[in-house]
Amino acid sequence: MSRHYDIAIVGGGFVGGTLACALAATSRRIALIESKPVSSVNGTGRNRDERSIALALASKKMFDALGVWEQIGLHSIAIRKIHISDRGRFGAMRMDCRNHESEGFGYMVPAEKLILSLQEHLRRYENIHCIRPYKVSDIESHADRVILHGEGEPIQTDLLIAADGTNSFIRNKLGIPTNEKKYHQTAIVGNVSVDDDHQFTAYERFTREGPLTLLPHAGNNCGFVWVLPDNIARELVARSDEDFLLQLQQAFGYRLGYFSGIGKRFAYPLSLLVSHRRTQGRVVLIGNAAQTLHPIGAQSLNLAMRDVAELSEMLHASQDGLDGIDEKLCAYASGRQSDIKRTIRLTDIFNFLFTTNDLVLSRTRGIGLALLGAIPVLENIVLRQSSGVPSSVANLLQGKPLQSA
Repeated sequence: MSRHYDIAIVGGGFVGGTLACALAATSRRIALIESKPVSSVNGTGRNRDERSIALALASKKMFDALGVWEQIGLHSIAIRKIHISDRGRFGAMRMDCRNHESEGFGYMVPAEKLILSLQEHLRRYENIHCIRPYKVSDIESHADRVILHGEGEPIQTDLLIAADGTNSFIRNKLGIPTNEKKYHQTAIVGNVSVDDDHQFTAYERFTREGPLTLLPHAGNNCGFVWVLPDNIARELVARSDEDFLLQLQQAFGYRLGYFSGIGKRFAYPLSLLVSHRRTQGRVVLIGNAAQTLHPIGAQSLNLAMRDVAELSEMLHASQDGLDGIDEKLCAYASGRQSDIKRTIRLTDIFNFLFTTNDLVLSRTRGIGLALLGAIPVLENIVLRQSSGVPSSVANLLQGKPLQSA
């Protein structure tokens, strides 16, 4: 015997949890399915998730409209300035949110606090059923429903949404092909303490080895993301904290004084992965299951939040039932293409320009940064993309509640 739901979301992380929050106010029965037990998500000690998430302003507005930001905001740090530079060359781009009459360019939120806030919010709704741990092992895809098999009784749903990440089991099981571009780069992620006040500034520093990002945290602390060629990353990861900190300091410089304490470091390989299809029958792919981007510019999660906003708005407008849902899903997938392609192109080009060893391009990078900082029109283009609303008119991204048809 199987349990039946109107909508099942596989993947209880940031993307799946946010989508469940967006759909919670509907009358539908929704299952949020996660393979990991609660204890592994709400980790302590060595299992604790020490990352911080960079949320674009549009993503923050969406959480505000969903009623989640009140809790998330208690732990957030606003990004009020952006500083982009190229090590060893002239030219830099500096942006201040006050010059754009904005509350900020985005917010830094501890990953652990974000997921806990989403879980706490979902407990208020009787129509949301969090099922964990439940590892999906097989899928039956029919014209009008999907049946999931795993640990425990089967789960039947009228609509399945795969938010299960880059290595999506749902996508792979259904045989949806992907295009993958390996960057042969590794991102090293962690936290570092600094001497000077970061003044809520996000730094993007392009070094000879690869881009280094420092993001403001509470107190005199910053999160860092350092993208390096695989061989260099392997060598640096193996070093002691003291040696690694010295290399990090030399790459970034002394704009924030001396670096001191460093937290746990994580490393993961980078590639661009794009699914050929975002929908197949009664299945929808969102977030990293549909596209995984290079981390430069912190675009990947915020692109996923736009997936959530657009999909939840379409489903909210169809509350009376899922009649004709196949056509609506196709329209949703088609409508997302321009935003996705533009964002992929932006991150891909930016990564190439600031990691290439081409002599001409490397010499003109500084000029490009100087122009970006000097010409308001160019600066506004960068600001518009980083804000997270390059084209979407979804109500949630503007801080407005969902509206039914």
